[in-house]
Amino acid sequence: MATRRRTHQATEVSKRAILEAVLSRAVEAGYEGTTMADVARVSGLPIGSVYWHFQNKEQLFVELLDYCFEVWRTAHEAVGDLREMLRRTIGDSAAASGNLTDPAAAFWSIGLVFAFERRLVDNLARQRYLAIRREMFDFIAARLRTSYRGVPDEVAVELADDMTVLGRALTDGFRVAAAAGDETDFARYADLAADALESLVSTRLREYADTV
Repeated sequence: MATRRRTHQATEVSKRAILEAVLSRAVEAGYEGTTMADVARVSGLPIGSVYWHFQNKEQLFVELLDYCFEVWRTAHEAVGDLREMLRRTIGDSAAASGNLTDPAAAFWSIGLVFAFERRLVDNLARQRYLAIRREMFDFIAARLRTSYRGVPDEVAVELADDMTVLGRALTDGFRVAAAAGDETDFARYADLAADALESLVSTRLREYADTV
């Protein structure tokens, strides 16, 4: 029993080392530029160990995206405020260029490849990335929805969805700006974006109040 437990622990340690290796390599080289041999070299494990855990590169990236998303979701569980949500997501996306070890930040950099690379349309990792974007949208919208009190559910749902669409567009845009090397104070612009969206929310809520 003790031997089985040690084997399981060793397996999990190896798997984590592989995911951390592909995380840093993928941010630097992207999907196409990352090979299983690269991952083995960076992780310090035999390539046979990499293939033992992951059948191929697609499966490896699927699990990497799941890992990054889980870290992101855990960090945002308690966030229900639009301003803080924007600060975190824009901050993560902008930080992705310089941070090779933070999964929450790296998700945006890795995802950018799958968003633009149409040749990967049937790739399982790209499909998982798109599915995670939908899950992330639902996650954020659900938290914003609870902050719009005193309005019917359908009004809160529409407003939360609109703010989530705009917030995601801003986050994607800032990620491209960061990848292009723009010298921008992303924290400042996250606050400006939050000001604009909060003003829009206030306007929409006033418009609703005027109709009842």
